[in-house]
Amino acid sequence: MSQIAEQLSTGVFARKSSGLVRNISTFDTFFYNVVQLAPAFAFFNVAYWWLYPGADMEIAGIIALVVSLLQGVTYGLFASVYPRSGGEYVPLSRVIHPFVGFVGGFNQSVWQAIQTAPTAAVTVTMGLAPLFVALGLQTGNDALFKLGVAIDSPWGWFVFGAIVIAISAYLLYLGMNVYFKYQRWLFGAGTVGFLILILVLVLGSTGVYDFQASYAKYFGSGAYTEMVESVRAQGFDLNPAFSWKTTWWFTIWPAFSFLFAVLSTSFSGEIKNVKRGQLIGMTGAQLFGGFLVIAIGLFSRTALSKEGLLAIGVASDAGEFPLPYPWVSMLASVLADNILLTIIINLSVTLISIFLCASTIVYASRGFLAFGIDGLAPQWFAKVSEKYHTPSNAILLNAVLATLLLVIYSFTDWLHAITALAGLGAVLVVTTLSAALFPFIKRETYQASPAKIEIGGIPLITITGLLGSAGMGYFVYRAVVDNDFGANSPAALTITVGVFAIGAVWYFVARAIRRRQGVDMDARFREIPIE
Repeated sequence: MSQIAEQLSTGVFARKSSGLVRNISTFDTFFYNVVQLAPAFAFFNVAYWWLYPGADMEIAGIIALVVSLLQGVTYGLFASVYPRSGGEYVPLSRVIHPFVGFVGGFNQSVWQAIQTAPTAAVTVTMGLAPLFVALGLQTGNDALFKLGVAIDSPWGWFVFGAIVIAISAYLLYLGMNVYFKYQRWLFGAGTVGFLILILVLVLGSTGVYDFQASYAKYFGSGAYTEMVESVRAQGFDLNPAFSWKTTWWFTIWPAFSFLFAVLSTSFSGEIKNVKRGQLIGMTGAQLFGGFLVIAIGLFSRTALSKEGLLAIGVASDAGEFPLPYPWVSMLASVLADNILLTIIINLSVTLISIFLCASTIVYASRGFLAFGIDGLAPQWFAKVSEKYHTPSNAILLNAVLATLLLVIYSFTDWLHAITALAGLGAVLVVTTLSAALFPFIKRETYQASPAKIEIGGIPLITITGLLGSAGMGYFVYRAVVDNDFGANSPAALTITVGVFAIGAVWYFVARAIRRRQGVDMDARFREIPIE
């Protein structure tokens, strides 16, 4: 363990220990980051590829993956210096400034809490509903088809989403070892299902399965050609020439999956391998998740053809596609035309989506816990169960907040146009750039840390941090200016700025309260948080 991690903080904190325990393996860290990467969101890449004529999905994916790996190496090394739970807040507050750390960490934690609601609901839209629709189609059972359509509704989102939130919170309350046991097996099963999905697409690419023939079985002879020609007649080019410009624009779709495979930084204080657990878990998840995402795009195109995939995207957006979903899972179900494969593929999507909801609670609860330990939030936030060693109050807070937001998401459209990508991405950039500067700002700390790896006398964390933050900066810029990506609506940008502003006000109010109480906050920030 690094000398930094071994320091004892005495006298400046309200208690001697956080109450958390180091019981998370590198393998579980890897799995968590794959969950945060959200492989199922690759379906969005395929469904909306048509918005970027001439873009190459595979090249865009590789570019995004290279940048994310630079970020992953940087985050992994940075986390080894300050191995405490709390996310970006911990290193930013100790290396740059407490204000920067708190505002950045507050932003990440609040957005993770907010995103718990839609991620719980999307389990229905991307998993369960397509499952019943596909089964209804294949069995000729109209009731199953209608059930799939019916549950993808406000009440379906709320009921199933509330169940997912409650179960996730309960498992997390019982301890990370319990949670990761379920994640390991169920998410593992989901991953196997994802690999089967890719295999189905590969078989479609080699002619073993024929999408046009399966499509004709359900929608009539010539229906597929009719759909393609209808889109072509509208003036849409189904065979656009390759374009570097649109390929670079498209990079943000895979990027905003890959970049989140570093959020295990939220539980750095609970990982057993302090020195390299995060580095391996983050970059390993990016490589594996990157393979899944890029493979899904590649084999979707080769199985359905470029013009077919583009035509389906355009037709679906116009409401002219006979299936309610353009997701790859739905298309693969039609392609294979096999009930067992349909169940495996769509249940795997459901399982993966369920754990994405739990992963957001993990991050947000650790963020609020860290604020409470440092004194920037009420001590209630910092309560840890003596029996299960979990931040019980923070988990409860996030579960209640997520359920309330789920009501809003389900029965109004207020949250449907809200996305956190610009705000979350900005903090990722700041953290990566801060890590690059860390060896020069905190020279002695760097020299004594596991992050001290150099190439030609230049810190590796500086090389990867500078290159990574530059690439990530481009992604954030594109997210703000790209109207097709959907992250720059007036409501989304207003709330993004608002979350940062609330965090800034909170920081100064909390500092003022602690000052009146006689707490030396500056002394706390000169120490790393208690372990």
